[in-house]
Amino acid sequence: MAEESRTTKSIRNMLLAFSEQLVYSVMTFACRTVFIYTLGKNYLGFNGIFTDILTFLSLAELGVGTSIIYSMYQPAARHDYRMVAALLNLYKKIYHIIGTVVFIIGLCLTPFLEFFISDMPDIPELPVIYLLYLLNTTISYFFIYKKSILITDQKNYIASIIYVITVFIQNLLQIIFLLFTYNYIIYLIIHVCCTIGNNTAVSLYVDRHYSYLRQYRNEKIDSESKRKIYTNVKAMFVSKISSAVVSSTDSLLISKFVSTIILGMYSNYTLFVTMLRSVVGKFFEALTGSVGNMIAIESHDKIYDTFRKIWFVNYWIISFSCAVLFSLVNLFIELWAGEEYLLEQKVVFVICLNLYMRLIRNTFLTFLDTYGLFVELKIKSIAEAGINLAVSLIFVLFLDMGIYGVLLGTFVSNITTNFWYEPYLLFKKKFKINMYVYFKLFLKYFLVMSVSSAVFYYICNCIFTVNNWATFIVKGLICCIGINLFYICVYFRTKEFRYFVSLIMKKCKRKYKENL
Repeated sequence: MAEESRTTKSIRNMLLAFSEQLVYSVMTFACRTVFIYTLGKNYLGFNGIFTDILTFLSLAELGVGTSIIYSMYQPAARHDYRMVAALLNLYKKIYHIIGTVVFIIGLCLTPFLEFFISDMPDIPELPVIYLLYLLNTTISYFFIYKKSILITDQKNYIASIIYVITVFIQNLLQIIFLLFTYNYIIYLIIHVCCTIGNNTAVSLYVDRHYSYLRQYRNEKIDSESKRKIYTNVKAMFVSKISSAVVSSTDSLLISKFVSTIILGMYSNYTLFVTMLRSVVGKFFEALTGSVGNMIAIESHDKIYDTFRKIWFVNYWIISFSCAVLFSLVNLFIELWAGEEYLLEQKVVFVICLNLYMRLIRNTFLTFLDTYGLFVELKIKSIAEAGINLAVSLIFVLFLDMGIYGVLLGTFVSNITTNFWYEPYLLFKKKFKINMYVYFKLFLKYFLVMSVSSAVFYYICNCIFTVNNWATFIVKGLICCIGINLFYICVYFRTKEFRYFVSLIMKKCKRKYKENL
């Protein structure tokens, strides 16, 4: 596949993914605003704790999806439709089993909900609320396997368009019914119905445009390919456990050992964190098919050069976002929800630090997945999970550090494992490049991000001390313009910056000529 074709597909996928996330963020924020003023802190806490319980249940997925999608890249690049269909048939069979198992285990947990909630409120319909969350989670297992075809065919934008439509309808209906009924059950029923609608629409599109899936609907993969997939699945299972421990135990520990009310306040901050993670996640989801195709057919030098460019864009987006979040999030929440929803600035600092350390890894995770380095990550994943849980419990139970300690435990586990081991696998094992190159570049990136965060936090909170919506907008503009200008001054001579400026100029010239 030609480079221009891969670039064009990646850009189209990214633009649609960003549009999808923009609509999602605006509508989710509007819906959360209505949620806060109609239902309050308790229901915000339930939203966080039930989501994380079900994330744990998703361990049953075992990394099957990632492993099978990895296996699809080469046959898709060779147009071996028989093999692609055979892999998808296996994917479907396993996911139907997983969906059923997750639903049954979820049902069995219903009588034990109070174990996860420290300050259990008197809400009779709580089991119904949990079951609706469970249903919403398990529905996707019976449809989502078809989306893998769009990923390997570099047509993620189709799924993005469908998602934009359904999420707009979902949030609009939820806002209307919250304002008129104040009913959380109806709110969740709407979510379930729209999840079904989104998955059904993707499924119908794939059925219509990929006719070879019907032609080979009974096709099975050979025993050797199945063995490789199962080997990767076993390795991915460990990574899934680690991911769940790191991402979900924060909320579980806060709910159990701190307070569900505090968890509800924290969920307002994680709303912005989730939005940013989703934006960057969509960016890499849009790139996954192209990266997989490139690794299947290109040289190591070409792959490393592309990695550096993608990591640079990833860094720019997340460092800018973390700097703005650190400077303005408390002011925004104070104006939006009220002072009673604020967390201490030191907690905000650790939230932003954890966000940066998590998202700076996205480039590495995408390449590790597309290289299929699942087995090599097992030891790291076990260490990460153990360190995260142990350190968080020490900080909370023995040092009484509350939510600050829980979040600090996540940082400790990240810096002692992911920070060096994932780059080691790529730089030493695949790129054959000295780790000094990675550490030097990471340190430069981190220092520039730290300076920009500190400077603009001082400007926004120590120089401009008046807090209202007008000054918030002014501070936002100062951050957006100032931080990006600062980055341009620092990076304008780099190879990566010049490449993207050149790419943008070429696209603009082409559009200009087309419009003449």
